[in-house]
Amino acid sequence: MKARFNKQTIQRFVTFLVLLLIVTTLSLSTDKFLTPLNITNIFKQVSMVIIIASAANFVMISGGLDLSVSGVMALSAVVMANAAVAGYPLWMAMLFGVLIGVVVGFVNGSLVVFFRLTPVITTIGTWYITKGLAFVFSDGHSIVDGLPEGFDFVSTTRVGPIPLLVIIMLLVFVVFYIILNKTLLGKYTYAIGGNTETARLSGINVGKITCIIYILTSAMAGLAGVLMASRLHAGDPNIGASGIEFEVIVSIVIGGTSLSGGEGSLVGTFIGALIIGTLTNGMNLLGIGSIYQYIVEGAVLVIAVIIDLSLRGAGIDIKAMKAVFAKSQR
Repeated sequence: MKARFNKQTIQRFVTFLVLLLIVTTLSLSTDKFLTPLNITNIFKQVSMVIIIASAANFVMISGGLDLSVSGVMALSAVVMANAAVAGYPLWMAMLFGVLIGVVVGFVNGSLVVFFRLTPVITTIGTWYITKGLAFVFSDGHSIVDGLPEGFDFVSTTRVGPIPLLVIIMLLVFVVFYIILNKTLLGKYTYAIGGNTETARLSGINVGKITCIIYILTSAMAGLAGVLMASRLHAGDPNIGASGIEFEVIVSIVIGGTSLSGGEGSLVGTFIGALIIGTLTNGMNLLGIGSIYQYIVEGAVLVIAVIIDLSLRGAGIDIKAMKAVFAKSQR
């Protein structure tokens, strides 16, 4: 059996070791950490990040960036709540929320592709627009009155011992894992991130693929907003105000997706999200304030970028490792 040594394999291994170290340290620091209830809470806390990051990874692999996801979440939550209060069936209200994400994603992709705007400027602009619309459509306050029975299904439904939210998160992750690794969309995404002009010359419709992956990302942000509204039992325009887009980016970068595009792993992103979620959960259990948590998350991001840049220049070392391993198998 041959082992593969490459940047992504090493980075995933290192990331997993970091997660294991954090889990071990927190387990020894507090007896409240390694309990079924707390582990379940960690997965619930990272569910929204993983749902969005599963699609946002495509954007970053292609060399882009989406900073509008928290605004999409807020607008989708408010639209869903308004539709539910207006008497639409719950499934239709949810659909409206997700469709908001689809529309925003189409706008993002179109501005990047057809108007040649940079992804950062484009998505910051749509963040402002969606966030503002969320406050307009909610009159600046949470929509809680008149919500129908069953609106909070996400927080009340379990399949055995597993919360529905965690199951949805796992399903989304599996679907996007298959898309990234087993379909042409995933292959084309890597190609665009590796070299856009080469991808175009090879016959890939770069504009179409770019639009699709921005639509998928915003659609998942819309789904996250719908699920969060159900979980909170409110259409809150402040949903995502804690900066979930940065948690998404940190998770993706920690997971090994290259900042320059062309490389990335959903498994690594999953582990990266667990690292952030576990750190946050552990610091809460240890009574560490939110201000210090921001500092820790920022430090983790900087370290992840340093590792990314270090491994980028480690091609010779990795080849040497391959050679040594090959000799050892003879």
